Amino acid sequence: MKIAIALLLFGLTCAASAQDEHFAERLAPYTPDTQVTGTVRTYGNNYIPKLVKAWEDEFNKLQPGVRFENNLPGTEAAMAGLYGGVADVIFVGREGYRPELDAFRDRFGYEPLGIEISSGSFNTPHKTFSLQVFVHARNSIHQLTMEQCEGIFGAGGHGVKRIRTWGELGVMGGQASHPIHVYGYNFDTGMAGYFNRVVLHDSGRWNEDLKDFDNGHEPNGEVINAGVYILQALAKDPDGIAFANVLYANPEVKTVALARKSGGPYIEPSRETVWSRAYPISRFTMAYANKKPGQPLDPAVREFLRFIVSRQGMALVEADGAYLPINPNVQRRDLEQLR
Repeated sequence: MKIAIALLLFGLTCAASAQDEHFAERLAPYTPDTQVTGTVRTYGNNYIPKLVKAWEDEFNKLQPGVRFENNLPGTEAAMAGLYGGVADVIFVGREGYRPELDAFRDRFGYEPLGIEISSGSFNTPHKTFSLQVFVHARNSIHQLTMEQCEGIFGAGGHGVKRIRTWGELGVMGGQASHPIHVYGYNFDTGMAGYFNRVVLHDSGRWNEDLKDFDNGHEPNGEVINAGVYILQALAKDPDGIAFANVLYANPEVKTVALARKSGGPYIEPSRETVWSRAYPISRFTMAYANKKPGQPLDPAVREFLRFIVSRQGMALVEADGAYLPINPNVQRRDLEQLR
């Protein structure tokens, strides 16, 4: 219970800090292309009902002719709602998984239109938080490339060099010959899935000695995120390295800066670098709609999605305090897809 309370208080503090940064002000505002009418059926992510309602209410001030029907049973059910024909817009509280996209394509012969509707959080529980690489606090390593991370956390092969001792990373002295002990989330979790996608290039080829952890529970039933156990194990192991989230850090571990390529730049994890996507292991959430190639998207759906990714829509994401807004580069990409 003490762990759960501490994490909750920390998360609330971080959410308040995120609201102070006003990332949404850096985005282009929504201006209606045309006045639209009709009903938009939404489906999916059950963690955002208040945010969805806020989007709809503010959108209706500019587009009063649109009605909404909401059903948010959860992210895992979202894509079925779209290819099953019961939804016009689905909200997925993470990146779309390949089996979900394949199921839609098998039904229609093309993939759904997908746009990013928020950045994942920096360190808010249950809100698609970014992932950081950690070492023991006494370790001399303070930065790594993504290629080095692949060599450490992956199985090697296919042109990737396995890294199994600290000396291979430039550590000097007695630790140089020590094996690297690897810790992370259970392979079936979304956290491990995204780490595999970004760091291991979706190969699924993990370090054979990686010790993985799953969630636990307090005596009262409260969930203890596996990140707590991962970083507790790392705290006891000077030869360890792990991926988890800063929300679950302790004084005996530290994050390392990451670079996409040799020579840098090496990026420290922060709300700013997660929002900008400069930090390499930053996550996001998605909306999908059924748009047949070569045919226009339903006008009401199109205008609603344009509003969501606008300055006004992202200001509501900031006010909600869980996820981070998208950044201008993502907004431009989203709007291009909605043309």
